[in-house]
Amino acid sequence: MTSGLESLGQYKILDRIGSGDLGEEYRARDTVVGRTVAIKLLPDDIAGVPERRGRFVRDARIAATLSHPNIATLYEIGDDEGRLYLACEFVQGQTLKSLVGGRPLNPRRAIDLASQIADALADAHAADVVHRDVRADGIVVTSKGNAKILDFGLAAWTAGSVTAAEGVSKQSAGPRDDIFSLGVILFEMLTGRPPAPGAGVPSAVNRSLPREIDPIVGKALGKSGGYESAVTFAAELRAVAAILDVRMEASDASAPALGVRPKRSYVGWIVLGLLLAALTAAAWWYLRTA
Repeated sequence: MTSGLESLGQYKILDRIGSGDLGEEYRARDTVVGRTVAIKLLPDDIAGVPERRGRFVRDARIAATLSHPNIATLYEIGDDEGRLYLACEFVQGQTLKSLVGGRPLNPRRAIDLASQIADALADAHAADVVHRDVRADGIVVTSKGNAKILDFGLAAWTAGSVTAAEGVSKQSAGPRDDIFSLGVILFEMLTGRPPAPGAGVPSAVNRSLPREIDPIVGKALGKSGGYESAVTFAAELRAVAAILDVRMEASDASAPALGVRPKRSYVGWIVLGLLLAALTAAAWWYLRTA
């Protein structure tokens, strides 16, 4: 159902998705490029107030400069006879919130998703763009296992956030607040529930977790000074992922199936890969911030 709306600019409305923080949402076809997009039709309290409209368009134009595989792309900020809309990448999948659904994810999968999100945050922060409202229900996980952050850079125009709950305004939030929010999400992915005030380490809630993840989550949540950059956060997550992979390989090799040769150990290669990844990340960060 399109609720009577047939088109906006060059976009043919296919169906209504629902209502979101940024107004009515539709699935549409770009008649020029031929791709399917998500259209967000901004409400009158933004589009109909000149000052607010102007500020929103400025924020949206900044958000549209971001280009990262784990950030849903904002293609266009359009105007159709006074109706302000956004044409965004149409992302199919389920929200990270529903994927967790109150149950812990496999630790390796949780770390992989957190690494992807941290990469996206690092890229945006290098461009001086802060999300301000990283939430599990604002991230979609595709069928291929890729995390996509929605509405990046537009959190000041949405309702409810982790940072707001912590007493930090969306306007003044910075990179460390995004990292803190990702720490909250990672804790929930690992345990099935968000951290309560004064919560301990994840393995105290889910005793099956590898202890190596505890200090990383704790640091992301502000303990030990917190992370200064999402680049470092992502690198440490991948280091733990490599440790878990080596541990799993060693476990498989110690109990080979009858008549099957045990796998070779790739510990040396993984360690070398980690060193190269760390050097690459450091060089990338230096070039982006120099």
